Amino acid sequence: MGPSLVEFLTREYLEGYIKAGGSKIKLVMDDDGEGVTRLLQALCDAAAARGYLVGYLHAAAVAKINLFSNVYQAVVLDLPALVADYCRRVVKACGYEAGEVPAETDFVAWACERDGRVPEVLRRTVQERLERDLFRNRFINRSFATVILQLAADLLGARDKKLAGADKEILYAWLRGEEVLLRDIRRFHVFTRVDRYNARLMLRSLVELARLGGRTGLFVAVDGLEVLLAKKETGRPLYSKAARDEFYESVRQLIDGIDALSFLMIMLGFRRELAEDEYKGLHSYEALWLRIQHEVAGSRVNFFRDFLDLDAVATAAG
Repeated sequence: MGPSLVEFLTREYLEGYIKAGGSKIKLVMDDDGEGVTRLLQALCDAAAARGYLVGYLHAAAVAKINLFSNVYQAVVLDLPALVADYCRRVVKACGYEAGEVPAETDFVAWACERDGRVPEVLRRTVQERLERDLFRNRFINRSFATVILQLAADLLGARDKKLAGADKEILYAWLRGEEVLLRDIRRFHVFTRVDRYNARLMLRSLVELARLGGRTGLFVAVDGLEVLLAKKETGRPLYSKAARDEFYESVRQLIDGIDALSFLMIMLGFRRELAEDEYKGLHSYEALWLRIQHEVAGSRVNFFRDFLDLDAVATAAG
């Protein structure tokens, strides 16, 4: 893997297509996985330097990588920081500089004390802004919007009553995809959990929250997916055929639905064995393999392909 590939992907995608609102999922492989890891880490650095929210995870560190909700959980980063970034943009939209608000004072209380504004009127102005940004945003799931609105309103001082610490933790736990009792979350008018069926919608919502907070988009790198072929110490497979197929189907659905997403790039990396194993690897799930296999073989490597062989890239560069 030469630096030209990193430069190409950075220029064409991170600085180009993704930044302009596109989305892309790419698969990369090599013989030993080392080149894949170097590529993914270099792209994570490049994405972070260009204002993207970045999530890197190694598949072996995720308890059940076959569940897309677990992938979502692994890439959800500092949610309080994302909410705070968004709140700073709301303050600016209201005609103030967020940096002027003292750290221990909420925006509404500070603005009313400094400028003599009527608290009820300013709270309503902030609430209207939050509803416009979140509830009227087609890229944000309704439940996700409900949770973010309540956390943001609390941070800005736009609620009639402050959220208790335990309540805030329930809301953040829900956002992280953790187990939350439905009776606890229903108090906030949220009636679903993050699960394998809605995780892609939650990921899209996370991208939009990052965008509202001033980020360029979201870059996600998943490394070491050959763990799907691993065995336990007993010699039994770590993942059953049903579990592997569930992951392959999630990737297939993600590829088919990528045009419905925006400002998102996902890179999936693995050793060659995952692609070549006809019984357990990508080859074994025809619905996915038909979408990613090489269509045309040639002497030149096409960097725009959605499935890149880094060993072939290195050979071509040499």
